[in-house]
Amino acid sequence: MLLNKLIGGDLKKILLLFFFLSILSAALFSQTTGRHSVYKNMYGINTEMLITVPELCENSVQYSQNPPFIPSPDYSNSSYVRWNLSEATGIGNDVAVSGNGLISANGWSLNNQHLDVYGNANNTPLWQYGLYPSGYRNYVATSDTGGLIAVGAYKNILFFDKGSNTPFFNFDLTTTGDTGTASFLDVTSNGSFVVAGASRSDSSKILGFAKGSSTYSWRVYIPGGQIYGVRISGNDSLVIVSTYSNYMVLNTFTGVVRAQGTISYGTQCAQGISGNGNIIATVNYHGQVRVMQWNGSAYVQLWQYQEPTGTYYNWINCIDISNDGNYIAAGTLNFLTSSTYDGKVRFFKVSNGNTPIWSYQNTGDEISAICFSKNGKVLAAVSYGPMDYSKDNIFVFQANPGDGIPVFTTKSSGSPFACSLSDDGTTLVTAGKAVHARIMGSGGNVYNIFVDTNFTPSGIINIPGVIPAEYSLHQNYPNPFNPVTKIKFDVPVSGSIRISVYNSTGELVRTLMDGYVKRGSYETYFDGSGLGSGIYYSVMASGNRREVIKMALIK
Repeated sequence: MLLNKLIGGDLKKILLLFFFLSILSAALFSQTTGRHSVYKNMYGINTEMLITVPELCENSVQYSQNPPFIPSPDYSNSSYVRWNLSEATGIGNDVAVSGNGLISANGWSLNNQHLDVYGNANNTPLWQYGLYPSGYRNYVATSDTGGLIAVGAYKNILFFDKGSNTPFFNFDLTTTGDTGTASFLDVTSNGSFVVAGASRSDSSKILGFAKGSSTYSWRVYIPGGQIYGVRISGNDSLVIVSTYSNYMVLNTFTGVVRAQGTISYGTQCAQGISGNGNIIATVNYHGQVRVMQWNGSAYVQLWQYQEPTGTYYNWINCIDISNDGNYIAAGTLNFLTSSTYDGKVRFFKVSNGNTPIWSYQNTGDEISAICFSKNGKVLAAVSYGPMDYSKDNIFVFQANPGDGIPVFTTKSSGSPFACSLSDDGTTLVTAGKAVHARIMGSGGNVYNIFVDTNFTPSGIINIPGVIPAEYSLHQNYPNPFNPVTKIKFDVPVSGSIRISVYNSTGELVRTLMDGYVKRGSYETYFDGSGLGSGIYYSVMASGNRREVIKMALIK
């Protein structure tokens, strides 16, 4: 029964193979058959690749004695800055990347008010649109394809098609008696609906617009002063809106209020919402992260994190929640003295409670913005950076959950204010000021970055200098063990690997890793704390290949 339960009987086949291995012909393992594999690239285009190497063929179990030549592995991350640009008088105050990563929109403010729409190829805008008047911020959002670009500029909400710099919709807030200015906004994935804010210091309103309509679909008052964030959930069903001292969760398409509450001590950032809207998080200027879960009738607090107090203030400046609701990232502003600063990235697993599973610090000043890719693979953060420009201020992390060590960093001139990631995490765009945020001065910049998302999964340690010739799952050490044991495995060809642990009844106990790794030898650990003594099976799967070891936990 156990053998049939484990991965559809594959384990039984493998154990029988091991038993008769001594009498099998080596020729069996050297069979090579080609097959075609069709996959979608980052642009959604079907691409066909002929696979002829034996390690990827159905009839191959392991390498022949003479495997084909494979280039030496490259363990470095190959992310790089595609391009950057500088603006002499304007400041890049907001940026939005389309879900497919093909275009980005940037709102310029200060002395040169305009909207720029870029492709990934270079820093020449596909088109521009002049905005007015000077001195006001301009806010942008895009649909997944970039087919709809929405802009909040002074008293106007504008809609553009990605192919034209002529707005097909221009709503004047003053026509409804709203004296507030256009602020943060967001667009549903398919571009069918926009939620935008009309912000005032004493009272603000949220408006919903259906694409193709001539006016708003709904309008809701939200207390607490100016609007500092509008975020639509990943499945588009809900939107969270935040003012200085209040938040509100509404139905995206009807404006019906699901929940609302206060934000103690105030905030000037967008609050977090998961893809299905069941997890929300608020932050404030008292250094608190408050995480709440929907129970069917209300959001109930799961836990609260408090940034350690010091001689001076410690704030939480920005927050985001992964689309699956499993992880939360928050950025801090820590006052080291009355005039020196640092910023940290705090990374939480929702189910683990209020202790960060990793932190990244020594960024030189506040973390000004933070964002997850929709697929949950990448986390990006930007910092003002130190005033002497001695440190990088753009950071890219593996986000599921990663280990807190950036896979890529770079230094923009000045201070970035905003960041946005494509759904697959391969395109990051930042926008900011050309001089440090704490220095008076004009000018701004935009950075377009390619992110290599072929990360080695968290918890996996590469053994440098080893180039394996075949797939292998080595016997764990020590064995028997209590409660931790080391598992080594070899990967001759870069690709997806899954390592799982099952108990003696065939039930999945834990997945140690499930992701892409480059060619090489690796180690990971299995912690049996909380499990009973007994026999456990570790299974390594790659395509049609399975490797199994038997482990004994004795307490």
